[in-house]
Amino acid sequence: MKKKMCVMLLAFSMALCLGACGASGGKSSYDAAQSASGADTKADGSAPQESEYYEVEEEIAENASADEAATDDAGELSTAQEEGTTDTTLSGNTAKTNEKIIYTYNYSVETKTFDDFMKSVQQRVNEYGGYMESSEIQGNEEMNISRYANLVIRVPAEKMHSFLEMVKNNSNVTYSNSSSENVTLTYVDMQSHVEALKTEQKSLMDMLEHADTVEAIITIQSRLTDVRYELESYESQLRVYDNRINYSTLYLDVNEVDRESSVATKLSYGEEISQGLSDTLYGMGQGLRDFSIWLIVNLPILLVLAVIIVIIVLIVRAMMKRSERKNADYIAARKAGGAWSIGLPGKKEKERETGKPKNEQESGEKKE
Repeated sequence: MKKKMCVMLLAFSMALCLGACGASGGKSSYDAAQSASGADTKADGSAPQESEYYEVEEEIAENASADEAATDDAGELSTAQEEGTTDTTLSGNTAKTNEKIIYTYNYSVETKTFDDFMKSVQQRVNEYGGYMESSEIQGNEEMNISRYANLVIRVPAEKMHSFLEMVKNNSNVTYSNSSSENVTLTYVDMQSHVEALKTEQKSLMDMLEHADTVEAIITIQSRLTDVRYELESYESQLRVYDNRINYSTLYLDVNEVDRESSVATKLSYGEEISQGLSDTLYGMGQGLRDFSIWLIVNLPILLVLAVIIVIIVLIVRAMMKRSERKNADYIAARKAGGAWSIGLPGKKEKERETGKPKNEQESGEKKE
């Protein structure tokens, strides 16, 4: 009996819920949003008119627009102030400016002490609080193959100048390039979007707390999901910008050499001749050295090839001598009249012996 009563009460409760949902189902999504925001009903219990909802919507939109405009004005004002007091250089030091500038450097260097230079670079990176974004090393010292390193280094912007000085003092710089990108306007615009989205998110959370219909809850949650997605996207982009602004990037190519090349500088006539002769002699020495190394390394293969060539030459010479002896014997036999001892005479030889053609010889033999 108790079970039947529970089932009846449960069915009655479900019927009341369905009736309430059906009654509120006729409202538009706008009515649901307004009821979710806690809009007051009239004193007689009747719902507010549609025009009143539009007035509330316009008021909310105006407030949001005012907040966004105020944020934009503040960003533009701060940008104008920054532009009026900015003195930027490609020194890698951004402590004197509030602008958002990304510095990038490209260096190619040569060094005779590859291992020591790489240790110095890593030590200075750790000392300055930077990090090695990527590192690629090719070559083999044991096989006498010059090594090559391709590094991407991130160093705090205010310490990049000192880091570059260390690189110049410990290597021979053959190429250098620097560039900057001012992202202040983009950065401030993203910040404005973030603030506006946070304000909208807070309003949606308040509306969700006062929502009293399923349609209102669904509508608010859908918009809240979109706002959160946009907010996370903008915040992620701001974090990327912060990292690129706070840590300057250095693309460093390191070449291991035995002799550092001369950097293009203004030299006198005698210095140019001296430098040219020095480079030529060095190139000749390196060529002879490389050839001697190649010869010693490939000597076993060269010996085998030499033996094979000698054997082939001997065989060819033996065959040529044999052919020459055979021709000499044949000529001697011809001169001595002993051609039959060498081989059967041909048609012309028979005619020469008898003095008659072969056909006549055959007819004579038949007559006989």
